[in-house]
Amino acid sequence: MTELTGNNQIADVASGSDTRIRLDPEARIWINGRPYVVVTLDETTNVLRRVDLPRVFARFTDADLRKLIARGRLIQDYGALSPFERSLRYNPEVTFWHLDPDVADSVIFRMYFCFGLLELDRKGKLPRGDASMEVAISQIYERWMRRISKWEGSCRRLPTNKCPKPRTVRDWLRKFEASDFEPMALCPQQHKRIIWSR
Repeated sequence: MTELTGNNQIADVASGSDTRIRLDPEARIWINGRPYVVVTLDETTNVLRRVDLPRVFARFTDADLRKLIARGRLIQDYGALSPFERSLRYNPEVTFWHLDPDVADSVIFRMYFCFGLLELDRKGKLPRGDASMEVAISQIYERWMRRISKWEGSCRRLPTNKCPKPRTVRDWLRKFEASDFEPMALCPQQHKRIIWSR
């Protein structure tokens, strides 16, 4: 068995005639200048996850890794993984913290309406008809606009959400309550899906 290791080096473990690339699960893997963490390793496939785009997963065979190493496009970085990077390894789900800022803002917008209606419900004032619901929603929307107007002048981009319809907000509230108030229940479906880049 021979082993080539060291900072920013790839470990290539050979055992007899069987030679396989061994990725270190505790290392940050750089491929073509992009950071990945190891999710699973087996005899034929290595599954990695992008750190900068957590919805993106990639499968690499041993042959794929050899080509990348030969071209100098794969580096193992043995610096300690951050808590965020570790969470990517152990939780394959797409969570709120993995969302792009625009999508996260959309989820926060929907949560704001849900919490506004839940507060009215707690006070026994939750409207039932569309007309009264529309009034309540417009009031919540006005509060939302006042709130985000305070972001003006900061580096944060102002969201441009329109005032939603009663039916839409009822749908958000139903999903939010059914999920036991899980923010990802309000995330548009396409942003929950894992993307396989290869």
